[in-house]
Amino acid sequence: MMKIKNIFYIISFVLLSSCNYLDVEPTGKVIPEKVTEFRAMMTSAYSKFPNYKHLLSLRADETFPFTGEYSAYDRFVDFAIWNDNSPSMTETYPWVTLYNTIFYTNSVIDDVMSSEVDTYDDTKEQIKAEALLLRAYAHFELLNLYAVPYNASTAASDKGIPISTRIDIEQDFVRATVEDVYTQILSDIEEGRGLLQVDEQPVSVKYRFSKESGLALEARVRLYRAEWDKALALAEELIPTCQLEDLNDAAATSPYDVSSKEAILALERVVSHDLATETYILPALKNQYNLEEDLRVSRYFTSNGDDLVPNKCNGDNMKVTFRSGEIYLIAAEAAAHVNGKLDLAKTRLKELVKNRLTPAYYSRKASEIDGMGQEELINEIANERARELALEGHRWYDLRRTTRPEIVKTYTNQEGKTETKTLGKDDPRYTISFPLEATTNNPNLRD
Repeated sequence: MMKIKNIFYIISFVLLSSCNYLDVEPTGKVIPEKVTEFRAMMTSAYSKFPNYKHLLSLRADETFPFTGEYSAYDRFVDFAIWNDNSPSMTETYPWVTLYNTIFYTNSVIDDVMSSEVDTYDDTKEQIKAEALLLRAYAHFELLNLYAVPYNASTAASDKGIPISTRIDIEQDFVRATVEDVYTQILSDIEEGRGLLQVDEQPVSVKYRFSKESGLALEARVRLYRAEWDKALALAEELIPTCQLEDLNDAAATSPYDVSSKEAILALERVVSHDLATETYILPALKNQYNLEEDLRVSRYFTSNGDDLVPNKCNGDNMKVTFRSGEIYLIAAEAAAHVNGKLDLAKTRLKELVKNRLTPAYYSRKASEIDGMGQEELINEIANERARELALEGHRWYDLRRTTRPEIVKTYTNQEGKTETKTLGKDDPRYTISFPLEATTNNPNLRD
């Protein structure tokens, strides 16, 4: 067991301070001294990572809460109509919880390499690598929630989010630039990938980072930065080991299941029970599918009268952060932007959809893809991301980092009246405002 000490590591970590966004309540302090104790701390770090991607599905053009007897309407409607920081919200986009995860990783990064080896089943290097990669992923998520999308020409001056890389209750936490946050993210990824010992994690601990998921994380980061050559090279390095489930086989495992051969990192439960039972699929997503010949429809959704409702990832065995389907789409999108790689982009896209569509539909779709020019292909890949990665938290980020289109939602409110809400093209609300708890307690976040 970890020895109880009078100083240093803190069990309770909250973002409540008049001058900083970090305030540490020393209600119980421990210093890990052995490798197994640092592994336990990393397990806590993973467990602290919040489940919130269902809120992004509501914010995007994917789902909307049912009215009537469904209690989810009151809890979710503000997310769906971009009414941020509404006093009626009972949930919030993550802030405290993501920095809580970062706190644990900082603790591991600082001291694991000087710990006592008490196991042959784990290494200091692997544990530190996982901490670095999880810290990078948490900062990446915070940046894409609360900062403007990456733009190479303005990122050095665009305001991002506070960077947290050390435990120091005296430091002044201010917003770093978007470029500086990405510099930290990529530095952590580089160091972490260099320390990784495990090629691929077994199903029982698929939530832990590995060489495979470290590659996947960097590929996603490079894609978001529109570094097409780098994103393509990373995705292509992964492709040989990225198996795909063929949904033409009735016995195939759903691609988002932890036990699927597509699973790369399975940390997050992306669909909540409420989302699965009390929301419906919006026409913008529903109309993306050929409902009869796209085999994902029956895997991802179920019918509720004339509506489709989420069925994807509604279970403890259905956690997904990175999987093979996304890697094929990263390769396709990146290749479509690289001179001379259009045929490769088409190949990767067709390899994916062949495993998702009926043979007859695939034959037609493949012919369509073969005839596409660059612009049409890029648009098709974006639509395929919407179909393949539906409800996994990607859609909101994809809309932000690409065209930021107008979104119009027409719905019936609890009084039975029809309402329409619009998110304008390039609307400022494509960047989520900081939670009130954050701006109230840290004046540095108010400008």
